[in-house]
Order: sequence, then structure tokens, then C-alpha cells
Amino acid sequence: MLNGYDVVVCPDCGCGFADDLPTQDEFNSYYKGLSRYESPERAGENPVFERDRAAAIAGLIAGSLPSRDARVLEVGCATGRLLHEIRGRGFANVSGLDPSPSCAKTASREFGIAVETGTLFDLSGREGEADMVILVGVLEHIRDLSGALTVLRKVLKAEGRLYLEVPDACEFATWLDAPFQQFSVEHINFFSRRSLENLLAVNGFRVLNLDCLARAVTETSTMPVIAAIFEKTGGPAARWVRDENTETRLLDYIRRSRVLGQSDTAVIDGLVESGDPIVIWGVGTNATRLLSTTRLGEANILAFFDSNPKVHGKEVLGVTIRPPAELREMPYPVLIASRVFQDEIERQIREDLLCPNRIIRLYPDEREAEAGTSR
Repeated sequence: MLNGYDVVVCPDCGCGFADDLPTQDEFNSYYKGLSRYESPERAGENPVFERDRAAAIAGLIAGSLPSRDARVLEVGCATGRLLHEIRGRGFANVSGLDPSPSCAKTASREFGIAVETGTLFDLSGREGEADMVILVGVLEHIRDLSGALTVLRKVLKAEGRLYLEVPDACEFATWLDAPFQQFSVEHINFFSRRSLENLLAVNGFRVLNLDCLARAVTETSTMPVIAAIFEKTGGPAARWVRDENTETRLLDYIRRSRVLGQSDTAVIDGLVESGDPIVIWGVGTNATRLLSTTRLGEANILAFFDSNPKVHGKEVLGVTIRPPAELREMPYPVLIASRVFQDEIERQIREDLLCPNRIIRLYPDEREAEAGTSR
């Protein structure tokens, strides 16, 4: 959808965001066609840490609902795990919305959750339908934030509430995984606590509760998040207060990412100089960055592999992206081009596919790094 963007900070309010982007309609099409959240290899059954995360969020939401009959709508609900957890706490009137038809089918099949296919902007004609709307990991993906908040105000009843979770840009450097991982195609708004409060205030919401937390993304990776509950107000929009932290914290994240990225260069230069054939597992944010900013594209790449079926058959640098099972036919070294999911990928190669291929990791295992060893 895009080859890069400028990371900028507003000189007035101090909010961070990505500039020079495609339209909102193009983002909507992207999420409909290339969603990565169906988890087809697990038939929608999320791993333990995802279940625990959904349970924790459900507990926060349940304490803020006005009654057992409250109407709860989750936008960007993926396969419905969070709604399933909320319903399990006695709130039966739950429904979801997601751009992926596959996610909607999985939510119905696995959890019996009614999920419509569409984006937040498809709710624009509906008014006063929900007591609470949930957006977990959604606002950072939306280009038209003012339009999105206008829709949410319409959908909510008087004094209706929003539960929001977004990545905490002020803590990116603290929880650094792969270099520049937070500057992905999908993450285009970089919220701090202040900038999130500003956005909601000028769009007619008041904050009821806000916490800065750490959420598990994988077994070895953690995402800093802002978790907040806002209430729709009937009065005029409030004024904003300048965000004085985002610019300095994003610059710190960039500096630390550059340092971490030095290990990428050393390994990749060695692969290029050897000329040995390799295959690459992963075509996401980190792989895209490596192909754009290092010599990785000069390596002798025979194939790309990825677990997302939406990208199978497509090409990167003229090389086909293959499904995991086809790795059994290619006994070449595998470069894992992901930091966030590298442990899961190695486990899949060894335990699920039973492939003996040599594995090349760009980043040390967390436990080995703590012990002072390398891989």
C-alpha cells in the first residue's frame, strides 16, 4: 500500500503521526483484503497469553458497564475473543464489527458471536445503538481520526462510553523489540497519554479512567499501551493541552532503534558476501525495513515464507511468498526476518514442520541475552 512515510510531530499540539499517507478508503481496503488476525492455523483459538490479555481487558470493561443489559459493540474485534470474555461475565448483548469476512466467520463458528463485516466508518448512519464501544488497537490505524470520533459519538447513547487501547508512544524505547517496529504500515498515529486525552476532549469525550500498561504481544514480546475509558459529554468540546513529551520520546526510540539495527547489518552483510542460497521467513514490518535499508535484497534469496495466507503467491523482489508447509521442500538456511515472532517461528519450523534447516536469527533469544550468550 505504501513504501514509507514521514514521522512528524504537530508543532501546535505536539501529537505524533505518520504523514504523506494514502486515503482512508485505501486503508479500509487494505484491512479487508490483508487482515492477519484470523489465526487460521489455530482455527481462531488464540494462545494462552492472548486469552489472558482478553480476560484482563474484559475485567476492566465489565466494571464500567451500566447494567447487564448494556449493549456492547467492539470495532475491530478480529475473531471475537474479547467479546466472548465479556459475555462470559454476564453481559449477553455483545456484537462486533471487523473488516475481514474471515474474522466474522471465525467469531461465529468458534464463539457464537455476531460480527458484521465492515469498518468503523460503515457505522456512520446508525445512532444511539451502543452503551459502550470498544476499540483495542484500532485508533493507531485510522487516518481520519476526526471522522472516526464523529461516528463514535453518533453510535453511542447519551453518556455512552468508549474503551480504548492504543500503543504508548512515550514507552516505545523502553519496550524495544525490532528496530523501528512501531513505524509499520499499519501504525500511523503515535499517541501519548496527553495526545489521546486531547483527541477525545476536542471531540466531546471526558476521561473517566486512564492507565499506562504493558500487554503481552507474544510469549517474549511486550507492547506498552494506554488503556482508557471515556464518556460522551453533552456540552461543548474541551480545550487541549500541548503534548510536551512525544517528540523527545520518539527521537529516543529512533536513536535506540538505530543502535539495535547494527546487528542486522553485520549478519546480512555476511550472507550477501557468502552468496549462499537462503530462504526468508516473514514479510512484515521488520522484513520490509531490512529489504529497504540493508543489503538483504542482494542476498541469494530463493523463497519467502509467511503464515499469513493472504500473501501466499504474491512476490517480493520477484521472489514468491510460499506457505509454511512448502519449507519441507527447500533444505536451505532460513533467515527469520521477524523479531517479535522469532521464537514462535522457530518453534513452528522445528516442532510443527519438523524441518532440520539451519536457522539464522538476527536477534538473540531473550533468555540467552540475559545469560550473556549469543546464538
